[in-house]
Amino acid sequence: MNHTSENKGKRRKLSFVGRIIHYLKKPFKNMRFSGRSQPKEYRPYLGPKHTGGLTDIQTDEIIHSDQDENKVYRRSRRSKPDSGGLKELRRKWDLRAEERRKKRYKRKIKKSHQKEYRRRARIDFIRKFLPNYKRETNIPFDELSAEQAAETIKQHQKNYLYYTVNSTALFIIAYLAVYLVYQLTVLIVASKWKLDSVLFYYDLAFNDFSPLWSRPNIIIVTLSGPLVCLILGFLSYRFFSTRQRAKGFIKLFFLWIALIGSNLFLGAWATGISFDQGFGYVPAWLYLNVFWQILFALIFLFILGLIGYYSVPKFLDTSKSAYRVRPENRTKFLFYQVILPYLIGSLIVILVRIPNNMPYDTGNLITLVFAVAPMIFNRFATPSMVFEKEKKPTHIRWLFIVIFVVLMLAYRIGLNNGLHVTMNYNFSISLDITPL
Repeated sequence: MNHTSENKGKRRKLSFVGRIIHYLKKPFKNMRFSGRSQPKEYRPYLGPKHTGGLTDIQTDEIIHSDQDENKVYRRSRRSKPDSGGLKELRRKWDLRAEERRKKRYKRKIKKSHQKEYRRRARIDFIRKFLPNYKRETNIPFDELSAEQAAETIKQHQKNYLYYTVNSTALFIIAYLAVYLVYQLTVLIVASKWKLDSVLFYYDLAFNDFSPLWSRPNIIIVTLSGPLVCLILGFLSYRFFSTRQRAKGFIKLFFLWIALIGSNLFLGAWATGISFDQGFGYVPAWLYLNVFWQILFALIFLFILGLIGYYSVPKFLDTSKSAYRVRPENRTKFLFYQVILPYLIGSLIVILVRIPNNMPYDTGNLITLVFAVAPMIFNRFATPSMVFEKEKKPTHIRWLFIVIFVVLMLAYRIGLNNGLHVTMNYNFSISLDITPL
């Protein structure tokens, strides 16, 4: 085999001008002109068994020539050049873009190192005069020595009291907020049928003997408050308490709103059918059988317990401490952060309402235990956040205490004589159509 047959099928890479000439010559490739070349002999291939009188050598030559032609055609299809050199330009552009990105990254790293160097130099200079300036106090608990660990544990024991005080204030603020939303919702919906009411600190008083009452508006009015509280609780639990940037006490406030709002629907059903008040008017005027009333009450209380059980990780996120969320300390933290504030806050609300404690509202405070008590049994819950370092010691948030005191005084004194609210609103749409 000569040199020409060895390089058969190989193509030399064409330049840009060569590619243009190649495409111009392509339409004239299969055209034959007289006097230029001899016509190609037609030799059909009928397979190895039908050679048509040809010898074995001629048959092999035809087969190999046909295979070579097909091979050359396939190679020409694979090595089709890119039009206009766009591929080369794209490759060069990508290389330059990658170089620019590397240069920008190097400049960014260099600036950050220079900034850190200047910061450290500034701190070192100030520490010549103030030795404790910006000393690292948040050391991981596992890296503390024995004396430091004992001192940290002692400090944490004191901080549990601060957690209880802050959580109690937030519980009462959340309860008053959700309770007023409940009563104002009922008040606004009742005004649709011109049913006047007086808002006291212990109840929303209606004229029960008014002829304006009917079966449909009784059901709608008494259902509106619990339904709005359920929606408010769901929004607080699903959206507001899951904010990663929200501080621990803000998350705790929305978690209390979520539990109290859910309880004023799920727990209020059981309280309402027990005392025939509030939410209990709905099943009564729907003429539900006692069996179904009790069955729904048990189902709602079970759902309330599930909400409390699976909300433990969110309450653990409010600790902001790697020590308190350790497996051996979680139950104690939940007791001081959730259970004890619930008991103290409920007792304060009951004392403030003396001597007019309504059985319905007191029962709603008691049914909240179905959401709080299951938290103790969820011992395998883990916080959704990772606390790498110990935070600063917790202190009493006096802002919460001030808001709690102001709200309690406004609630008890401001609503002592009742607040009569009359709402008149009318929505009308007029449409005048005149035929042509």
